[in-house]
Amino acid sequence: MYLPVILTLMLIFVTKLTICNERPVIGILTQEVYWSHLNNLKPHDKSYIAASYVKAIEASGGRVVPVFTNRTTEYYTDVVNKVNGILVPGGGCAFNISFGISQSTNEVFNIAKRINDGGDHFPILGICLGFELLLIASIGGKNPLIRCNSNNVNLPLKLIPTMEEKSVLFKTMPKDIRNILLTEPVTANHHNHCVTKENFTSMELDHFWNPITINKDENNLTFISTAEAKNYPFVGLQFHPEKNAYEWVRNDPHSCSAIYSARYFYDWFVNECRKNNHGYINQRILENELIYNYPTTYVAKLNSTFEQVYFFNE
Repeated sequence: MYLPVILTLMLIFVTKLTICNERPVIGILTQEVYWSHLNNLKPHDKSYIAASYVKAIEASGGRVVPVFTNRTTEYYTDVVNKVNGILVPGGGCAFNISFGISQSTNEVFNIAKRINDGGDHFPILGICLGFELLLIASIGGKNPLIRCNSNNVNLPLKLIPTMEEKSVLFKTMPKDIRNILLTEPVTANHHNHCVTKENFTSMELDHFWNPITINKDENNLTFISTAEAKNYPFVGLQFHPEKNAYEWVRNDPHSCSAIYSARYFYDWFVNECRKNNHGYINQRILENELIYNYPTTYVAKLNSTFEQVYFFNE
C-alpha cells in the first residue's frame, strides 16, 4: 500500500535532480527614484533599475523582468510563480518594510521562503542594499545595521575559516577564482551601512544565516560581507560584482582577474535559477513583461554613479 507513495516521492526527487531550465527568467526589484540622486535626473519617474544588473544577468544566460514596488502580496506571489529567481539590487532606501523596495523585498522573501519550505527551489540574490534588506526581512523588519565607511573601496574577501565547508558559494568555487577573491582587491564596496559580527549574533541573524566572509571598513570596523541562508538558496553580498564589468564612473576594479572572479557570482545565481520550472502561461505575456520593452538612459554624463539606468513610471 505504500508503494505508490514511495514511487511518487522517488519521482519528485529525481525530477528535482534533473531540472535544468535552459531559459531562466529573473525578476529584478525596482526601487524608488525619489530616494536616490537620480531624482534630479528623472523627477517624474517612480522607480528604476541600474542597467549593470540586467547586463550581469544576461551575461550569465538569463533574461530579466522588472518587479515593481508598492504592489500587493498577490502581485508578488504571481511574480514568484512566473520567474525562476529574484535579484534584489543595491541602491538606497528607507529601511521600512511598509513601502518601496523594502516592502517588495520583505514580500518576496516571505513568499520564497514558503515555497522553498514546500519543496520548490527558488533562489534570491541580494547585492549591497539587497543584502541588507534580506537580513532585515529575515528578522521581521528589525534593523541590525550600523553606520560605517566603506564607500568606493575595493577589497579582497576574508573567509571565515569555520564557514568554508558550509558555504554553497565556496564549496563549488574554482581554486583560481577563490585565490583571486581572497588575495586581490577585486570586490567593489559602496555602502555606508554594515552589519557587524556582534549585531549578527545579538539580532539572531545567525539563526537563519551563515556569515561566510568579513571585511574591514576605512575605520577598521569589521563587517559581514557575504552571508548565506542555512536552509534556503538565498545569498547576500555586501559588495557589487556587477560593477567590475559594467560601471565606469567610480573607482571600481576592472582588471582581468576582477572581471573573471566577479562573473562567478552571477553565473552561480543564474544556475541556481535553472533548478525550477516556474514559467509564464504563454509567450506573449512574457514578451510584454521583459526588460526589452523599456529603454535605457545614459546617465553617467549627468553625474550619476551609474552608466545606464532603466526608468519606470510605475
